[in-house]
Amino acid sequence: MIRMVAGQVLAGAGLALLRGPAGIGKTFALDEIEAEIVAAGDNVVRVTASPANGGSISAFTRAVLSQYRIETSSTSDGVEAMFDLLSAWPFRGYGPRTIFMADESQELKPAVVETIRVLWDRGTNARLGLSSGPAFGCLLVGNDLFMGKGGNIRVAGFRPLLTRVTHNIALPRPSQAEHAAFAALLFPDAPELQAIVAGFGVDAGNLRTQDVAARQSRLIAGDGPVTPDHLRRAIKMMGGK
Repeated sequence: MIRMVAGQVLAGAGLALLRGPAGIGKTFALDEIEAEIVAAGDNVVRVTASPANGGSISAFTRAVLSQYRIETSSTSDGVEAMFDLLSAWPFRGYGPRTIFMADESQELKPAVVETIRVLWDRGTNARLGLSSGPAFGCLLVGNDLFMGKGGNIRVAGFRPLLTRVTHNIALPRPSQAEHAAFAALLFPDAPELQAIVAGFGVDAGNLRTQDVAARQSRLIAGDGPVTPDHLRRAIKMMGGK
């Protein structure tokens, strides 16, 4: 789903929101998709939002620009430099296109979301048919819920973007088949271990717990091969059954 949306956003300079539970593989998918887009000759500008940069326009633009060793003297200059970095010409039929990816976007506060909207809106003329106009695609990916101040669970909000989004998708939890496929990657040629770790993932509702359990079981096994007992002990220490 993320690959399909990213391709459409890149081609049409669209704006996508993809939200789903923690640990289902969103960041892993972005890593794979970023490599594919770059290999095809297009550009990816990517940032991971955090409490440190998601609440301040200046901090957010610095987090983006510092990856390219771009320094600015003011917040407004940072915003302009970010648009220059993102600008591409996706509708003229040649040259690289650009997609902006923000992971962990549930950390973005309204002021930063509004800044992203303003930057994306500068490509409106291009989307309306001006092939010589600059524009970029925007893909915001994050958790559907996050921990707010005081420990309250809050729903991630992107109200300034909702009238503009081309894709607004709630990502589902992995299916049993997806859990089984991931378990096969973790323990190739070990069907019993695959069944155990996949069952743990299904119970937890995400793929990350499988990965952690596999790593912990290898630590328990030491220099020897992982056995079902090692894996069950790792799962039990993680609070599983």
